[in-house]
Parts: sequence; structure tokens; C-alpha cells
Amino acid sequence: MLKQVTIQDLELLYHIETTCFPIQEAASYQSLKERLTVYHEGFEIFYIDHQAIGYIGGLRNNECNLPDSMYENAFLHQENGKYQMIFSVCILPEYRGHGYAREMVKEYVEKRKNDVDGFILTCKDHLIPFYESCGFKFVKVSASTHGNAKWNDMVIDCRGEI
Repeated sequence: MLKQVTIQDLELLYHIETTCFPIQEAASYQSLKERLTVYHEGFEIFYIDHQAIGYIGGLRNNECNLPDSMYENAFLHQENGKYQMIFSVCILPEYRGHGYAREMVKEYVEKRKNDVDGFILTCKDHLIPFYESCGFKFVKVSASTHGNAKWNDMVIDCRGEI
């Protein structure tokens, strides 16, 4: 079950973020704080039996891509942006392998699909099949150099315009 994040959840999100991502890819405490200050509505915590086990979220944009600059500058968020960026899909390691990440992504998309033209994220090669199983389509190798890694652009087109 997803629950809307508030700024009071910052410590929990930071813990999940830094547990799930390598240090060079994880959002900093300050970056997460700015994201939640600017658009907490774009972030949700995933609970199983009243236990927070992960989170998903990002900002909005009017471009059909996720520029690296948005990872560090939350003020690039566009309140009525046509595309929901997804920066983080995090499930704590001890809860992985049970389908929770897929459930979380699908619930997140379902709740927002009528408000945006599409969803955009970047992922590593080994995660392409996972995101395809969630309804995303591979677009191309991303121009992103976030965390000095290779990324792939993935999208869900809600309006048939991408």
C-alpha cells in the first residue's frame, strides 16, 4: 500500500535511499529535502503490514526525458508538468524478490496516469525487463551520466503522444 510522503518522512526516505543505491547514485539528504519541499506529492512510501519497506517518487517536467540536472536541482520541477519523472524505486533488500517493487510501481502509475501524459525513468540494463513488466517501454540508451553509470530511458505513454 502506498502512502503520501510528508517532509516529516525525510529521515526514513534518506535511510531507504542510501540503503538501496550506491553512494555515487543515491540522493543526498539535502537533495531529498529539496525534492520534498518542492513536490512532496510526487513521493510515496510503500508499506506492507504497517512496515515501511520502500518508496517511489520524483518530480514533474514538460520534457519527455529526465535530465541529470533534475537530480540535483529540485527547483527545475514544473508543478503542472506533463511528465512524471521517477527518480527512485526502492525496496529494502530484505523485502526484495516478493513482487513488492512491481506492485509499488503499478500502484504509483495507476494513481497518477490521468494527471500526466507519461512517466519517465532511467534504469540500468539488467532492470529493463522488470520495468517492461510494469508497462514501461525502452526508448534508447540515456544521455544521463548520473553516478558515472550507463542508463536507459524508459517511458509509459498515457496519451499516445510519445
